[in-house]
Amino acid sequence: MSGPSWFVPRGYRHFDRQVARSFAEKITVPGFVSQHSFSPLIHYIKSEKRYKPIDHKTKAKDRSIMFASHRDACILSYYAWLLNQRLETSYAALGIGDNVIAYRALGKGNYDFASDVYRYARDNAPVAILAYDVTKFFDTLDHRLLKTRLRKILGVESLADDWFKVFRYMTKFRFVRLDDLRAHPSFAESLKKKTKEPIATILEVKDAGIPIQGNPSAFGIPQGTPISATLSNLYMLDFDLEMSAFCRSIGALCRRYSDDILVVCKLAHVRDVEVKIEDLLAADRLQISKDKTEVSEFDPANAALASRKAAQYLGFTFHNGGAAIRPSSLSRQWRKMRKGFRRTRDVATKAIAQGKASKVYTKKLRKRFTSVAARNFSSYARRSARLFDNGDLILRQLRRFEREVERELLRLKEL
Repeated sequence: MSGPSWFVPRGYRHFDRQVARSFAEKITVPGFVSQHSFSPLIHYIKSEKRYKPIDHKTKAKDRSIMFASHRDACILSYYAWLLNQRLETSYAALGIGDNVIAYRALGKGNYDFASDVYRYARDNAPVAILAYDVTKFFDTLDHRLLKTRLRKILGVESLADDWFKVFRYMTKFRFVRLDDLRAHPSFAESLKKKTKEPIATILEVKDAGIPIQGNPSAFGIPQGTPISATLSNLYMLDFDLEMSAFCRSIGALCRRYSDDILVVCKLAHVRDVEVKIEDLLAADRLQISKDKTEVSEFDPANAALASRKAAQYLGFTFHNGGAAIRPSSLSRQWRKMRKGFRRTRDVATKAIAQGKASKVYTKKLRKRFTSVAARNFSSYARRSARLFDNGDLILRQLRRFEREVERELLRLKEL
């Protein structure tokens, strides 16, 4: 299904059917969006297990996600595309394109960005690596500031009807909880079906008494829509400009990946950086998550630092002898691997006992967890090791992982 570059068909189910190119082409017709009736979002909690080395245990990290109907998502994609073009022009004109690395089509992965930071820190050592996280980022974006910045980048004093409609939808959003739909007998049955038909109509949802909730505050936008990330980059544009200028003035490196802010600077400038970031975020009605702030001294020539907690960035940790994959990221792969083998073992054991199979089929497991595939953890780790000048630590982690995979494959063959 072809269409405009910003048109992305989505396979999930919602309160409407998937849209075709013909609908996407209507969006640019004057008056179409301003007259469009947006549907409630569907809300769910995405829970991810994270390994915490300090506590030596795995904890769940919950994230509130909302996804739009197919028609609404198509409209939001178009306006995200328009806004991204404006942002890219601004980044180039302001000279801050290297500082903002999230939600942009840069043709790079997290290992590219992490290796750039590692080399900078190594070449300028001794340095401090400061990592900050914004508290409840998407939930705390100020609507007034967002609207002001949207008008500014569009070069208008007041938003056109279509832009205002999109802005209002994203700030005064309404949503239905997926758990509420699952708890209703009719909708629960609908959700189980493998079909492209809508889950239900909005009228059916209302008649069933399912609550349609809204955002009554002057803060927050939903995370998970096609334009959410773009609006967050727009919101941080002033911060990016001022923080980049400040870091250049002290000879430091600055990177922002969504709500993760990283600065590499000389040890003498640590306090200056801390104060600057706090002041700029306060001006944007945002706050630093103190418990997630990390300040690490990095100097490969200083052996005494080897025993201290390593700096980490975008899934990697920085050590005197090179970079490694972060323990929590590695732990997640081990959990996936063990879960995959356990599921295959259970299915195979049952099938063999019922006479439906004579052996265990491991082709999918090999493709998923060994180096035979082009895109999996093994290939990711090897690409990462090549990018870092010294990838021995990463390769060591990978060899241990792949040895365990081979042992598990042998155990399956013994069934």
